[in-house]
Amino acid sequence: MATMQHPSEHPTVLIADDEPAIVDLLADFLEDQGFNVERAYDGAIALRIIRQTHPDLVIADVMMPHLDGYGLVRELENGSDGVPVILMSAAVTPRRRDVSFIAKPFDLDKLLDLITHNLNGSG
Repeated sequence: MATMQHPSEHPTVLIADDEPAIVDLLADFLEDQGFNVERAYDGAIALRIIRQTHPDLVIADVMMPHLDGYGLVRELENGSDGVPVILMSAAVTPRRRDVSFIAKPFDLDKLLDLITHNLNGSG
């Protein structure tokens, strides 16, 4: 698997999911691809991390405790955070066309393409 080209040398991606195994899998994969990774295990913590660290991209599960993925997107729209978000879910179909979405289980290469697409401002 080849490393993708990124718009900045080491973009930071926040992964938010209440399943630690998913967070760890994605974090390991993205770190191997040259990304810096932040981790959150619910939507409220994700929002706090976003406002503190200003990641380049957020990957968030739709169904999380305290603040779901759609609620996280709404909070980001209401602020000046302007960070692109990729939502993921095994049980929910996308209900917003303005947010990138990937179904679980996902192909890591397809996810990497979606990340690169969003980081290049085409999301």
